[in-house]
Amino acid sequence: IITATFLPVIAREAMPGSLWADLFWPLFGAAVALGALTAVRIGVRHDNRVLLALAYGMQATGVAIAAVWPTLAGFALSSLLAGLPFTALVLFAMHEARRLAGDQAPRLIGLMTAAYGLGQIVGPPFATALVARTGGFAASLAGAALALLVGALIYLWLRRVAPLPSAAAPHA
Repeated sequence: IITATFLPVIAREAMPGSLWADLFWPLFGAAVALGALTAVRIGVRHDNRVLLALAYGMQATGVAIAAVWPTLAGFALSSLLAGLPFTALVLFAMHEARRLAGDQAPRLIGLMTAAYGLGQIVGPPFATALVARTGGFAASLAGAALALLVGALIYLWLRRVAPLPSAAAPHA
């Protein structure tokens, strides 16, 4: 949320006067669209938890790149890596909610949507406070990357401690 919300601001701050700074957000959007088209082709034959871990890992990498490599190439790569899994995460999470909750999936999906909305409400002011305190976006981006990495590790841990039944186990 922080990277998608503040990407143009972060880029303008890192590359003052550059015409490229305003193009990273459209690149992010194009990556989101490409990621959505790719995600629907993956289908449901894979373990959603692995797909979620990979998507979170990709986003964590993209967010971290924006913090440690604030250049034209770094922001372009960050836009792609953070954007590609953006909507794919939603699709994989919906599939996992259906697997876990069956007929009660709409309730779980509603709870997930509310949690995401809370993140969208809390994330930007939190990032703004960190920027005011530190003088830059590096701490906000590092926090976002860490949260995504923790999410990826949780999904991998869940896969290990709660494997899918053999007969219905999708191939990872």
